[in-house]
Amino acid sequence: MKQDTALKAARKQSGKTQQQVADEILINIRLYQKHENGEVLPNVKLANRIARALGTTSEKLWGF
Repeated sequence: MKQDTALKAARKQSGKTQQQVADEILINIRLYQKHENGEVLPNVKLANRIARALGTTSEKLWGF
């Protein structure tokens, strides 16, 4: 079984859906899903937007 990424765990803890997070940070849901599944890493600006939407920091989610 695939282990949840820190991003997925943070989203679940926030109670938000993938669509809600994508809408809040103004990106396509598929792009958000790629980040959540660990397929791609966000740039620093996007990482900070995602972290803020989830009430955490990019350091906690990706280590940067």
